[in-house]
Amino acid sequence: MTKLLCVGVLLLATIPACATCVVRICDLAYAPQPPNPITVAGRVTSEAPLVLTDGRGALTVTGITAQNGDFLVVEGDYDGNVLVVSQGADKATLLPASVVMEMVYVPAGPFQMGNNGDEAYSYPDELPLHEVNLPAYWMGRSEVTRGQYRCFMDAGGYSNPAYWSAEGWAWRVNKGRTTPDYWADVQTWGGHTFTQSESHPVVGVTYPEAAAFCTWAGVRLPSEAEWEKAARAGGTQPYTYPWGYAWNIEACNHWYDSNAAGGGLASYQTAPVGSYPAGDSRFGCQDMSGNVWEWVADWYVSYPGSSSPFDYTGSMRVLRGGSWYDIGTNYARCAVRSIKGPNDTWYMVGFRCAR
Repeated sequence: MTKLLCVGVLLLATIPACATCVVRICDLAYAPQPPNPITVAGRVTSEAPLVLTDGRGALTVTGITAQNGDFLVVEGDYDGNVLVVSQGADKATLLPASVVMEMVYVPAGPFQMGNNGDEAYSYPDELPLHEVNLPAYWMGRSEVTRGQYRCFMDAGGYSNPAYWSAEGWAWRVNKGRTTPDYWADVQTWGGHTFTQSESHPVVGVTYPEAAAFCTWAGVRLPSEAEWEKAARAGGTQPYTYPWGYAWNIEACNHWYDSNAAGGGLASYQTAPVGSYPAGDSRFGCQDMSGNVWEWVADWYVSYPGSSSPFDYTGSMRVLRGGSWYDIGTNYARCAVRSIKGPNDTWYMVGFRCAR
């Protein structure tokens, strides 16, 4: 990653865009806080003192200077009030906001995973409802975009085996793989043509490709439990959908929404990430229902206490969240599980990151 040298003054210049993971400024109010050093991103709203905001929280930064309106990614030590950037270190970068992978905080504690068959259209592999206790973690606010994935490709992601598992690299070499499927900007799906922007989620990625991107970016794929908690943890009873218990046909990108929330999108396409804010989860995660199915880290196995135990370890991975193609009332539910072989691709499948 190319960074700018900070010696009292942040030198502003044009630099290559690289996907960068950050902690949301507004999440620094939670406890426990992430260990130092931390990396945050925001727009400068005050020069003296230097204040960054992510639109939901603000943070004072010392050790650098910048101009109002600059979008910065800054690394430093946080003491609960001020982020201190070390002098003489490459700790601040001027980046376009579109390549920053914003992470949201999910606090430690138990939640109820799965269901007891009381949700409409429930499937047997979602049963039974069971408690899972997780430590605190960070979840990608949005699905990984084409712009962020392009950074991985431009950084040699398909030519450096260090980012890949041994099995994943052998598969890539055998296939001569250099891009995901459906990578071209213009796509024709189901007889209809549309153009993917850099803000659309990347699709057509296999599990090895998603995992390699995460290794390159210094993050990981979420576990299935982490994904579900970030999507649905609400009150005592888990939410059916990220936004609550009741179906909202306009809260996510699926085949039958009117697409008014997404800016008039047609049914046969993905939406730029974050196009359906009414569907955000209580933790601030976007598009956890609809848009694209998302790889998670787990093999497909039954839940503890299942009346019909199964184990597809080694052959099938789990996907979560539904897609633009699906019927919302069913596949938009947070408890729904889908599966694919790790080397399979689809124009309905992408991923998000965790750490």
